[in-house]
Amino acid sequence: MIGSRNEGSQLQSTLEQLMALTPPTGGLECSLLDDGSNDSSSAFLDAGPWLELRQQGIIRLRRLNHSLGVSRGRRFASVGCRGEVLVFIDAHLDFPQSDLWIQMERHFTDPGCHLLSIDCYDSRNGNTTAGSVYTSRRLCHQQPAWMPIQSDPLVNWVVPFVNGGFFAIRRSVYEQLGGFPDFLQGWGHEDRFLSMLAGLAGFECRLDQSLQVGHRYKDVFEDPGNGDPPTSCSDPLPADGLVLNAAPFVPAADGDPPPPMLMNSLRCSYLLYDGERFQQSLEQLSFDYGAELGTRALALLQQEQPQLDALLAQAGLNPSQRDQRLEAFCQKFRPMLPMLDEALLHASTAMGDSQQALEVIQQLPREIASLHQPDADHYRTARLYREASRHYELGHFPSVAALLLELLSIEPNHLPSICMLAIGLRRLNRPEGARHWLTHGVNLVDQHRATTGPGPLGAWHPACQQPYLRHLYWPGADRFCWQGLAELSEEAGQWAEAVRWLSRVLEQTPDDEEIHGRLQRCLLSRPKKPKEHRAKEVPDPVRASSPAAPFL
Repeated sequence: MIGSRNEGSQLQSTLEQLMALTPPTGGLECSLLDDGSNDSSSAFLDAGPWLELRQQGIIRLRRLNHSLGVSRGRRFASVGCRGEVLVFIDAHLDFPQSDLWIQMERHFTDPGCHLLSIDCYDSRNGNTTAGSVYTSRRLCHQQPAWMPIQSDPLVNWVVPFVNGGFFAIRRSVYEQLGGFPDFLQGWGHEDRFLSMLAGLAGFECRLDQSLQVGHRYKDVFEDPGNGDPPTSCSDPLPADGLVLNAAPFVPAADGDPPPPMLMNSLRCSYLLYDGERFQQSLEQLSFDYGAELGTRALALLQQEQPQLDALLAQAGLNPSQRDQRLEAFCQKFRPMLPMLDEALLHASTAMGDSQQALEVIQQLPREIASLHQPDADHYRTARLYREASRHYELGHFPSVAALLLELLSIEPNHLPSICMLAIGLRRLNRPEGARHWLTHGVNLVDQHRATTGPGPLGAWHPACQQPYLRHLYWPGADRFCWQGLAELSEEAGQWAEAVRWLSRVLEQTPDDEEIHGRLQRCLLSRPKKPKEHRAKEVPDPVRASSPAAPFL
């Protein structure tokens, strides 16, 4: 099955190469969907040897004058296929192994092999996915990632997800799962949804990176054409081909529909997750899209629930079974699923019991191997901050200081961490350390003052923004730093310094009577005299013999 849209010459190259491979024992047929292309990229199939292959049923072409998207397109292309093993591929691949079909056929002689993915290396530069597992950074499935496991290719590994550029699935498994869902719009989610649903239904996804295809990525595609969409056409379907009996999915209507990716994520989360993880996914989506859009999308999802429940039942699952198998799935693949740790980190913020929340956070890894910079440091600093904040609530100030100093060595300009650290250092009777970080905090506020205004600071402030610490800022961070420096100055009897910082506080709140009172006391106080330190007298024989010696 090949879905193609505006592929230029890539489609013909892909077909020429795959048809030149040694065919499998049972033979090979190709179902091609031209998904509304306007660049005539499938026109070569209308003449010559290509037309003969269509007439023989070896290649089956269907053209649409509108686009279905990846998941719907793959579902459409799979109908009528007769193979015992279905292989879904992108339309822009290279095939360096002439016996690829034979090698894959051997895998499927093992009845325990249900889904199989292989290494999709970058045809442009040879960069490979070998040694890494395909996964997701986010529970809402919106950020796929590759997690490095080892330097050598992974062979016959059981994995949570298959990567969508090239993978195979038994026809019987595909039928039970109901095929690719037609509720997914546009691009994204389809490979992770189908393979995770397969895992919950009791099937295995395997990975063999000794098998390879080259993937030609989109920035080397030819420019899309400017022509009109093609006239629809459809080669005849075999009578004994695959039939998907599920009723077409009808999206709930909305006059101003939410973004398709938001609805895709909600539908996948509803089908795949238990109540707790669904709420964690919903929190992520509400942050990404805003509470108003999240509420509207959730209302539409509630209208779609009967259709989604029917899809779950077709896969042989009820909600109770799904929840039990999800727990087993998460336990089995936890090291390969950074999305679980990221979601738990955020969920810990809602826990009322600080000790319980601390224990949950401490079980999470400090680093996630699949994240690249700057995301790796963002997760690490968020993990340190959440642990430090729970220690702070429990009064464990040595731990607060140690964690936040480590955090600030990674991200020295994170203002909420600076404020919390200053409190921790003062509780530990380390006023000079507190003064250092408060001064740094003031400098950060002043650095952005020209563009952010006089305050109050919010989560949008450049020194507060951190993608893994959502909604987090330190209310009145500028006032906190000024008042902290004023208090330290007052304690040291440095009244002029205290006046300087208290005056900045009054710029924001000129009617604050407490600050007025402190300012008045500072203005009326005399500076403390420094203690006199007499140097120990050392006998000087020259001076001792001089009449002026006593005066010296």
